[in-house]
Amino acid sequence: MAPDPNSRHEVVHGPFQAFFRTTQFWRRATGIYLSYKGAQAKAQALRLGGWDTEKLKEVHWKPHHAWAGEEMYSLCVDMRGFYLKVGQFLGARGDFMPLPVCERLSRLHDQVPPMPPAQTKEVIERELNAPLEDVFEWIDLEKPLGSASISQVHKAKLRKKKFSRRQRKQAAAYTRHIVAPGDDLGSIARANNVLVSDIERLNTGVGLSELQPGSLIRLPSSRDAHLGPSSSAIAAADARSSSHGPHKGIVAVKVQYPDAYPTMALDLGNVKAAAQFLQKTEIKFDLTSAVTELANQIKLEFDFVREANIMDQISSQLQRHKGISKKIEIPCSVPGLVTRRLLVMNFLDGLQITRLGDKTKKLSRKKRKVAVERIVHRVAEAYGRQLLYGGLFQADGHPGNILVMKGARIGLIDYGQSKQLPMESKLAFAQLIHALDEQNDSQIGEALGRLGVVLEAGDPALTSRMAYGMFDTRGRVDPFDPNSPLKKMAVKHFPSDMFFVLRVVQLLRGLSTHMGVNNFSTAHQWRPFADDTLRQHGLLPPAKLWWQESAFTGEA
Repeated sequence: MAPDPNSRHEVVHGPFQAFFRTTQFWRRATGIYLSYKGAQAKAQALRLGGWDTEKLKEVHWKPHHAWAGEEMYSLCVDMRGFYLKVGQFLGARGDFMPLPVCERLSRLHDQVPPMPPAQTKEVIERELNAPLEDVFEWIDLEKPLGSASISQVHKAKLRKKKFSRRQRKQAAAYTRHIVAPGDDLGSIARANNVLVSDIERLNTGVGLSELQPGSLIRLPSSRDAHLGPSSSAIAAADARSSSHGPHKGIVAVKVQYPDAYPTMALDLGNVKAAAQFLQKTEIKFDLTSAVTELANQIKLEFDFVREANIMDQISSQLQRHKGISKKIEIPCSVPGLVTRRLLVMNFLDGLQITRLGDKTKKLSRKKRKVAVERIVHRVAEAYGRQLLYGGLFQADGHPGNILVMKGARIGLIDYGQSKQLPMESKLAFAQLIHALDEQNDSQIGEALGRLGVVLEAGDPALTSRMAYGMFDTRGRVDPFDPNSPLKKMAVKHFPSDMFFVLRVVQLLRGLSTHMGVNNFSTAHQWRPFADDTLRQHGLLPPAKLWWQESAFTGEA
């Protein structure tokens, strides 16, 4: 049963609540796992009794997958926290997850019960240190654009207003504070009757999480709401009047659930234990390192200031490429309206890619094929350029974060989980993409080694199969397939830097499978980006110009 949508989001407090939550997860997860072991045994008996593969699929497995999918969905929605993220990821994996399971888990991309409006209003006003009506002409609190594991997003319109120089000076006033031994951000805010979010806004770039005694920080001067405007109201007005501001003042407001991190941290411990069990019993893959890397990234996801900086940086990097704005758009944050728990950005008017089928079903078969192929290629291009040029990329890959806009333009949202590849890893990955597109087994094995992927000894062809399964959408590494390379060759170590790259490839494989785009290869599409990067670092010879590829050189 889904939670009451009018109930407040609560945090897990105390050892009793933590024990109860842990017990609840293991009881429900173990039930689903054991049901599959039982279903596998029954399927073997039915096969011996004369059932063919098609009958087993339709009569035995399809109802079981439907039941299991509903159980997984209920677990994720009831418990929220990190389990929502796991469900979102699995719901996007149509390449190996059973279709009935994917259909149910795909609802997690945009149908998670949100915070009630009253609580959302309370959180936003606390972060902005201003009434909603001072900052927004309107904000839709009743129907969020989306709600997920740590936050939800609302559509709003910034208020347009003019402020005098005196009002601006008053709003910008601050005092200096010397940090005393034992001080932290919360105690300083309480002692001076100001908000933590206002201290953060005045001290951008200062390491407020580890304050040192004797250091100097800025504190906002106390402000009487009847005497002057808030800095948030002025920031909203400035964005409305700017030619680079949100179109017509329409924005998306991302709000973090109160005290969500302790619950998420507890869930990660349970998921790590489950990963260790599956690594020993079912899947020959270094799942533990993957979950550890995910845990490190989750901590960063709760800092919306960091997210805004990365989002703006990726947007700026992509716009340097000629013609990219006609194909791909990344939101930009609104200066002055970002705190660690609130992020206001320009609104992207698009349709979640999961709902695209409703829009394309009226097209002819030929037009629909062209449309979906263009969309898949543009999504892949967006990720390929991030990975192989700047190395900074959006790492929270699930369909709920991909929008299809007018003219088949692609919008990528949600940069809470983002990753910067070290230069060494980026170059090794570029070499792997080059080798995969060349279909060169020896080069593929060498590139995997440079990446730090450690496999059991095996023949080069099996190594290549594993590489295609992990890093190219043409491949397939289904942990539940008895013929999977994972059953024949264990992945002893998988580098943490590459886990989110693996996640991107799995997302694109799931998308292309679900949308019916056959024989799509990320390695082939990303090859030009990989070769550009390798040439820039002297790891490939310069590209030949058209007059060098002529009959005079003896080349075709």
